[in-house]
Amino acid sequence: MSGYSYTTINMAPGEPTRVGVSIYPDEQTRVRYYPAKNDAHAFISVDYGTAHVHIGTTSQTPVTDAHVTFARQLLDAAAAFLAHCEQQSTHQPATDTAA
Repeated sequence: MSGYSYTTINMAPGEPTRVGVSIYPDEQTRVRYYPAKNDAHAFISVDYGTAHVHIGTTSQTPVTDAHVTFARQLLDAAAAFLAHCEQQSTHQPATDTAA
């Protein structure tokens, strides 16, 4: 498995600047959940090479229905991605990585 990532910045006159980050993971990529403890905020961390993406709540803002909706959308998207990966992995020939 070989991964890569890239970042794009799109700027146009009269338009808001858009930043995109794409991560196509490899075996070194890590995703972790850090629960809230002692008034800290909970967050998910995606670590890929020297890139770190954090998704979380803030300790200064109460959790709202919008946070819950976002978390459910994230869960639904991750579940669909997992199902796709599992389905694809069962339909590919096995590769022997042992030498």
